[in-house]
Amino acid sequence: MSAYRDDPSDTVIPLTEAPSVVDLAHRAQAHERITLTEAGADGVLVVSAGDEQALLDWEAAFIAESVAARPRGPYLPNDLVVAMDAAPLETVEAFLAELEAHAGDDIPAAELWARWERTTSA
Repeated sequence: MSAYRDDPSDTVIPLTEAPSVVDLAHRAQAHERITLTEAGADGVLVVSAGDEQALLDWEAAFIAESVAARPRGPYLPNDLVVAMDAAPLETVEAFLAELEAHAGDDIPAAELWARWERTTSA
C-alpha cells in the first residue's frame, strides 16, 4: 500500500456511480483504496480503519525522520545565498569549508556576512 495522495493504484469511482456503503466498506476492509470523485470537488478517500492508521503512522514516521535529518550547519540568509551564487565556485567552497567547523551552530547573520567578506577579500 502506498502512502501517497492520488496513488495510481487507487480505485477511482465517480460519485454518481458509487456502489452502496456496504460494498464500499467491504472493499475497504479488503484493503482496496477507493477515491470517490465529483466534478469540481475534492476526492474522498475510502479506506479501512487499519489502513488509515497505517497511513497516519507512515506520516508520523516521515515527519520524525525529516525533523531528525534537518540540514546541519548554520542557517544562511537568502541574500547571502544570492551573493554566494554570484561568486566563483572556489570562493564559495572556501567559505563553506570554514563553516563546516560550526555545523549545527546558530551563527548570527551579521557574523556570517563578516566571514563572507573576509573570504571574498582574501
